[in-house]
Parts: sequence; structure tokens; C-alpha cells
Amino acid sequence: MTTQRPRILFFARGYQAGFYPELVDDRYEAVFVTMTRAEADTVRSKGREVVACFEEDFPQIAPAKVTDHYLATSFVSERFLGRYAQSERLDILGREIAFWRGLMDRFEPVAVVNELVAIELSEVLLIEARARSIPYLAPMYCVVEGLFYWLPDPLTLSGAALDLPEPGAAALAMADAYLEQVRQSDYKPYYVRNLASRRSLRPVLAGLAKAALWRMRDRASRRIAGNPAAFRYESYTEEYSKRVQVFLASMRHSYDDLADIPDDREIVLYPLHQEPEATLNYMSEFMANQVATIENILKCLGPHQTLVVKEHPVDKGSLLRPKFRDLRARHSSLAFLPAEVHSREVLARCERVVTLTSSVGWEAACLGKSVCVMGEIFWDSVPGVTRIGSWRELRTAIRTPLRQMERVAPEDARAFVAGLVEFSLPGRPLPNLRLLDPENIAQVRDAVAVGAGLAGPDLGSRAVRQ
Repeated sequence: MTTQRPRILFFARGYQAGFYPELVDDRYEAVFVTMTRAEADTVRSKGREVVACFEEDFPQIAPAKVTDHYLATSFVSERFLGRYAQSERLDILGREIAFWRGLMDRFEPVAVVNELVAIELSEVLLIEARARSIPYLAPMYCVVEGLFYWLPDPLTLSGAALDLPEPGAAALAMADAYLEQVRQSDYKPYYVRNLASRRSLRPVLAGLAKAALWRMRDRASRRIAGNPAAFRYESYTEEYSKRVQVFLASMRHSYDDLADIPDDREIVLYPLHQEPEATLNYMSEFMANQVATIENILKCLGPHQTLVVKEHPVDKGSLLRPKFRDLRARHSSLAFLPAEVHSREVLARCERVVTLTSSVGWEAACLGKSVCVMGEIFWDSVPGVTRIGSWRELRTAIRTPLRQMERVAPEDARAFVAGLVEFSLPGRPLPNLRLLDPENIAQVRDAVAVGAGLAGPDLGSRAVRQ
């Protein structure tokens, strides 16, 4: 008699549709679910069965009752579905609930694998998994390249959720090597290297075509009342239109120059976040409107302080969009820098950083700068980081003399990084150039087995301990 293997449900979105099918393993039965028809096609092209696709199944799903305050967040956090009326949103949410409940009852998985909660359908998956005490495995990269960990709470990246172990000698050595790299003047995290030029025509031409395509798709899927087959979850019209908009704006508008800010001004740095992004919509949901956030930071400044906003490296031209240019025109104590300016050039001129969740804030903390963090990110609870809970608290912090502000001590940075390394597993399950390497696939398979409770933790951590 054949013993049935435990099932793990893989919710394959985006790049995961090409990656998760590689994670089949003898220790578990992999069950593949997708959101879009295109993702389903990708999984099937890998020779794997798709047991459910939300878009394909949508017309046949009978909506479940939506209880009061079902979501942990809100309709506003969801980046794609705002184009639908509230009555339609309730219908969609009811179908999302029924979709996941049906799959949970049918397959009884021992774990589900997805990303951190970045869309409503993932949040519903998390809520329904938690209701059955099923682990939801969502990866987060470790600061040390080649390692990652499963988020204890996929609704937050906050370090407050981490229970880091006491690091061993190997983890401490890896922390020392990492911090030595971070302190180099030309340091860049591995995920912002080798990016395309803002003047590259290929992505702009692709953006023009795709913006037109998504406008047609949006029109066709806008009304689902009476025609549920028209439903489409995603919309990238704004994203591709933005690509064209910022390309043209880069030809007509300019940025400020760091050298033009007088030496007697104190620079406060705010690293701009890419839009849209889960770290804004879910990890900083009450400050996701960055125009309002920047304006509120300006209200916290003293008369001799200048707020410098620098673009995210992967979001070139974003500050040249009309909403940010209008803001710049209204405030003289505000300066905009392009993505091409290295963050270390700015940090060399400033001792104070305000951020939601930016990695630049973490780098600044490692360099001994004063850092105020307002979002939820893995380093927000490191001793010496100033955690801000209100705008009045930020005003007090920004107007406190720098010599009185707390800073991250080198030994605290070392202990934190080493603890994170000890907590982590080998593998790269997030987008990277080595995603489909056989070694990486084997490592992530082991990590899934560890996260699902099908293998001991030593299996996943052996590479760190050696």
C-alpha cells in the first residue's frame, strides 16, 4: 500500500510560475495554484498540473460570506483591484475566500508557499491558512547574499517578529565580512546592481505597447456584474504608462545638485520607495502616499535643515512625475536627486536619515548615522535605530541635536547580522540570476521541507554551520 505524501500548496505568482515547478520533491506532493491564466500556462509548460487558477475558476466560484473586518488590512492596500466598485470588491473578496477554503478542504496541505503578503488574494490565503494552523512560508532575503529566512509573520517585515538565536562562530565571521563590505564607499546591495539605463529605448517602446494593451484589458474587465468571465485580477496600465512618462520627463526636466546645498545646512535624507511596492502598501500602509509623507517630513524640519529625496535605483525618473514636481515647486527646503547618484555620496554629506523601510536606512545605521524608521522592516528593532510612531515624534527626533541622537553601535550591528545569518537558510528563492541553478533549487527544496516541518533545521542550516 502506497503511503500518501504530505501535500504542500505552492501559490505561483509572477516569476514563481517558472520557479516553483522546479521544487517538486520526494518528501512532499507539490500542489500548484495560480492567480492568472498566463501563470497557469507557464506552470503547465513545465509539465506540472495546475489544480486551480483564480481567473479561470472565477465565474464558477460561489462567493462566501464576508464577515465584518475580515481583512487584517483594507481594500486600499490592494494595488490592482481599486478599479472595481465596492459591491464588486465584496463579490471578489467572497470568491477569494471560497477559492482558498475549497482548496484547503480538498488538499489538506501541511504548508503553503508564497511571498510576503503583497496583494489581497495572498492575504486571504494567509487568513485561511492561519485558521487551520497551516504554516505560510514566505521568504525574505538575508542581508548576507545566498541566504534567506521564512518570515514568522508574512504580514510584516518588522524585526520585532524575529526571535534570533545566539550566533555561532561561523555566523559571526560572515557578519564581519558583510559589515566590512557595507562600510566600503562604493557598496551596493546585490539586488540593485547591473540595472538598465534610464535612456534605454527598449523598455520605453515595450512600455508604450504594453500600456496600450493593458488599457484595452482594463476596459474589457472593468464590469464583472453579470459577466464574471470578464474578470482579470491584475492591471499594469499605470506602471507601463509611468515608464513612458518618466522617459519623456527626463528629456525636459532636471534635478537638484547636492553641491548646491550650502554647507551650513543640515541635510536630512529620505530615500524614495519604488511605487507601487508591498513595503509601501502593506508595510507602511498609512504612509504609502509618498507625496504626503514627504510633505509631513518637511513639516518636521527646522529652518536650517534641507530634506533631500533620492530616487530608488530601479525607479529612475520617478521624481520627475508631475505629482512630485508640483511638491518640489511648493517647498524651498526640498531637493530631489536622481537614481544615478550613489547613496554613499549623499550619506557623506548627512548624518540623519528618515525612512519607511529603505535599505539605505540600514546602511546608514551600519555607518553610525542617526536613522529614524517609520515602516516595518527587518532592522527596525536593532538597538540604536529610532523607531517613530507619529509625526510629532518625528519632529522631536529631527529637531534633537545630532550629538544626543541614538546610533547603532558596531557591536550591536554585528550581533544582529550574525543572529540573522544563524536564523537563515541557504538558498535564493527571490528573483536573482542564480534562481534556476541546480544547487539553488536543491537548497530551496530543503528549505521548504524544513519550513513545512518535514525535515530538521540542521538540514537547511548546514551550509552556514560549516
